[in-house]
Amino acid sequence: MAKKPPSYTELVYEVLRESPEPLTSREILAQVEERRPVTTRNPIGTIRNALSQAWSLVRAPGAGYVYLPRFLSGSLLRLPLTESEPANHPLIYPDEVLLALFPTFHENGSRQDRTPAQATLPNGEEVLLALDFMGRGIWGSRMHEGLHRFLVSQHAGPGDALVVRVVDAVARRYELGWEPRSQRHEAAIAARNRQLAEAAVEVLRKEPVPTMDLRTARLLMARGVYHDDVAPDTLDDVLGADPRFRKQGMMGWAYVEGMSAQEIAEFDAHGRRMAAIFDDYFPDDEEPTADDAALAGRPSTMERALADFDAAIEGMEFSSVEELGAFIEGLLVEGELPHQEPQTPQERAQDLIYDAWDAPTPRARIRFARQALKIWPDAADAYVILAEETARDAQQAYDLYAAGVEAGERALGPEVFEQAVGAFWGILETRPYMRAKEGLAHMLWEMGRREEAIATAQEMLRLNPSDNQGMRYILLGWLLEEGRDEETETLLSLYGDDIVASWAYGRALHAFRREGDSRVARGLLGDAQRANPHVIDYLLSRRELPEELPEVVGLGDEREAQGVAYEQGMAWVNTEGAVEWLARRAG
Repeated sequence: MAKKPPSYTELVYEVLRESPEPLTSREILAQVEERRPVTTRNPIGTIRNALSQAWSLVRAPGAGYVYLPRFLSGSLLRLPLTESEPANHPLIYPDEVLLALFPTFHENGSRQDRTPAQATLPNGEEVLLALDFMGRGIWGSRMHEGLHRFLVSQHAGPGDALVVRVVDAVARRYELGWEPRSQRHEAAIAARNRQLAEAAVEVLRKEPVPTMDLRTARLLMARGVYHDDVAPDTLDDVLGADPRFRKQGMMGWAYVEGMSAQEIAEFDAHGRRMAAIFDDYFPDDEEPTADDAALAGRPSTMERALADFDAAIEGMEFSSVEELGAFIEGLLVEGELPHQEPQTPQERAQDLIYDAWDAPTPRARIRFARQALKIWPDAADAYVILAEETARDAQQAYDLYAAGVEAGERALGPEVFEQAVGAFWGILETRPYMRAKEGLAHMLWEMGRREEAIATAQEMLRLNPSDNQGMRYILLGWLLEEGRDEETETLLSLYGDDIVASWAYGRALHAFRREGDSRVARGLLGDAQRANPHVIDYLLSRRELPEELPEVVGLGDEREAQGVAYEQGMAWVNTEGAVEWLARRAG
């Protein structure tokens, strides 16, 4: 089979990655043509379309475009420390630092790189700065041991700052300078703050929606405003001190100069309304209850809303992302999406499935599932429900899950399995098939057909590497238990930025299996203990696992620890010397 030629978008990336200078769209077209003729009706439009969809390809001052990671080298940014004991807390990245450390953060597929950034401390020690999600749109990094030691040695406190110098953003190399609060040069920083604010104004004056967020912050950075020997304060602090800007919650900073008092008041009200909507959908000020999790975890809750949303926008055309956003806001403000009555047998069957998930009793769920199959025999979710509610043993459950997988394959057709690999879960109609596939994998494992169980889980991750179902955690335990070290290594690398305790303990056990009581293994075990110290007691049988695992877990809590022990307990027991090593090293 002939090798598929690179897409025009890939070639546009290639051209700008190699260019040390900004290029106009016509210059980009000329260089793309040297690699592959552009045979579309409107070649320059094809290039501009590729540029409009690219996160890392940014318009620089003038008419040219740059590859942002290449252009960031030489930038100097401030990372303030705000906690009373910063060494004992995660780093929190301001937007501009996030973009500098992870410039391809929002790219798709192979163009995205979220591996830890390599940074050199003032004492010469190398540390890794990870990308960890901290909640509510906040990103940062758990404290690296080397950076912890450095901050302790400097008696770091609130008001001190790390200064990030971008050595080579393409290679992900950085230097961290140290600026204690006593050596802060207020006059020089104030001058840089004014330059930053004026640059933000220049960027936003040209934007149809004048809001400074991650998207427009890229444009600001492409202007070279951070190419200086003095790092300004954070963009948030600079804009917050400037009356020309108004905070709009998660939407960033709005440029309001020239607006009337009434317009500004309306703008502020809009920001509060959007913040309230966000809080309603993504509250973070209290721990979710088991009832909350059961409701949120039901496929019916989200998928019925997604189906209604798809129906609501079907046939509509939006001239911009902002217009679509305004339409969505209107739907949310109304309180709920208008429910669309199902039309086809497939839609009617799936609607019954949603009713089944919401039904209060097993008997009702079974009744809805059987009704769905009468309407449409390829309702894969119906087989999933029957497997969960009627199977008397693993074989019966296996038969029903297998029937669900076959039904899902028929419903989707072969084209989906060829064309949607990599974004499978994003297609609503694939989810019943994937749920049946998950149940099938578990039954294969329970029945002792472990090779098939592992292959099924691996196939699920091939179809949907985003792993919305969390299958990688189950697969990791299976691979460790079976001693399949090479495949374990591959899986751990594939999700190298995962911060949950399951991954941390899996890394530690994998290192012990390969190297024994090595320095690397001990370091990884220390990382695992910091991720969740409660796991130790369960792995060492100091505490018993509950009969049923909790549906809601939190990073670092005891419920997360129970899940880790359930997934990996046998792997630790079956690895010679691992439990003893754990007891000796963990105490």
